[in-house]
Amino acid sequence: MSRDAPDFDALVGHRSGRGLPPSNSPRPYLHPVRSLAGTTLTAAGPEDHPHHAGLSIAFSDVNGTNFWGGSTYTSTHGPAMLSNHGWQEPSGWSRTAGGADGSVTWFSGQGMELATEHRSIRCFRHPAPGTWSLSIRSALLPAGGVAQLEVSSSAVKGRVGAGYGGIFWRFPEDCAGPRVFSASGDGVAAAHGSQSPWLAISTTSGGSPASVVLAQENNRPWFVRTDGYLGAGPAVAWSEKAVVNAANPLVQALHAVIHDGHLSAPSQALELLEQHPDLQTSRPDRTP
Repeated sequence: MSRDAPDFDALVGHRSGRGLPPSNSPRPYLHPVRSLAGTTLTAAGPEDHPHHAGLSIAFSDVNGTNFWGGSTYTSTHGPAMLSNHGWQEPSGWSRTAGGADGSVTWFSGQGMELATEHRSIRCFRHPAPGTWSLSIRSALLPAGGVAQLEVSSSAVKGRVGAGYGGIFWRFPEDCAGPRVFSASGDGVAAAHGSQSPWLAISTTSGGSPASVVLAQENNRPWFVRTDGYLGAGPAVAWSEKAVVNAANPLVQALHAVIHDGHLSAPSQALELLEQHPDLQTSRPDRTP
């Protein structure tokens, strides 16, 4: 383990997803993701949405296959349980100092290879007390024989505000009193759908105060929800399909700072975020 990396296994549970029910669209995921004090900040298989899987990469529709799990939104009948669930199979993963990287193959429900992905996960120390940093990077391409991928969402099919899909962070069911900050303003209404370069969620999980500050690189709209459950992530297909081919891979990156304690202002979130090692050369914009 590098002196610049915290204990990956102590902070992150790295799961293959094998053994999950087919209707959950099995996939590799991170759970639990913990703060340094041991507060759990992810949920996997929660009662309200059993197909949510901690911190994972998922889409509700890739070439007609559901990689999100649960129901599929249809323009004619709304949400419906269909037999179109795919799965993601990790392979060739290797451990590095403070992380892991490897390949993920995306299969349709019929077992056809639709996409191949390279994914990396890194943990870093952070100079602030009770704080550490995390980065996830992904590059997705069509599998051999597949001309292109069309990544869609429920919003693209007509469900207003449901543009979710991409790197998604599902928080625990018992999170209380969440506060949301972003460069677009305070609160969910300001952050949801905005292209803020950063997003902060401060909450109480399991009775302990904790905060997660997120930053993205691709200027995508944020999907943020606090009503019913707490979850957030940049949305790849917010209002229109994303087309992926050999010359145009789907690249995603999410950087996180996990902090023991509440955040009281956006300035506090940015101070933590600016010390993330992966963001030292391109700091998130401070302005709305």
